[in-house]
Amino acid sequence: MDSEDCISCRSTTNCFGSLSDEELRIIDKSKVAVNFKKGETIAKQGSFASGLVYVKEGMVKLYKEGKNGNNLILNIFGNDELVGISSLYGDNVFHYSIVAIEKSKIYLIELSVIKELIQSNAKFATAVLQRSNRNTLRAYNQMYILTHKQLNGRMAAALIFLSKEVYLSTKFKLTLSRKDLADFTGMSTMGAIRVLNSFKLDNIISDNKGVLEILDFKALLVIAKVG
Repeated sequence: MDSEDCISCRSTTNCFGSLSDEELRIIDKSKVAVNFKKGETIAKQGSFASGLVYVKEGMVKLYKEGKNGNNLILNIFGNDELVGISSLYGDNVFHYSIVAIEKSKIYLIELSVIKELIQSNAKFATAVLQRSNRNTLRAYNQMYILTHKQLNGRMAAALIFLSKEVYLSTKFKLTLSRKDLADFTGMSTMGAIRVLNSFKLDNIISDNKGVLEILDFKALLVIAKVG
């Protein structure tokens, strides 16, 4: 746990931006700050959901666990993201796992406090609903891609998503492993590697010591659309 005041969160996230100083102090008293290393589990599928996950710094993946390590990544979250909103009014069980993709500072905030603030602050409730709606639309889009696109189209869509929604750049250090990319695109690890290599041969992307750069974004968009 750390002593950082949650008032500092207000300027960086829309949800907390609608809270008063007093309401932010309430969250501050109900939070636990934990630093997770890459690969460490933040929430385990099937475990009791007592808190909401706020990514202060870093990056996490949300995925459904399958048999024999065949997992399906449903979403990836970066800085200033609320994760696990679906647990607010469900059965208080995590129906997915959340794991740190890179070194991350996580705030675990009591669900009961979030629920109270939703009931008392309409703007905050709207902001949380907007986040939930965005996450749901992401999941719908992910399901469509996995069921209607070929391997090249899935990987192209994944790289576009990572560039626009996660890393916010066409050049970034890819902190996801090849296994993560495979789990995110519904293919084998070898399949993911083959597709990435084909993109490199076609000069659509480059990969220099883990730093991936999209060289031809328009080509990637075409592949994502028709692939």
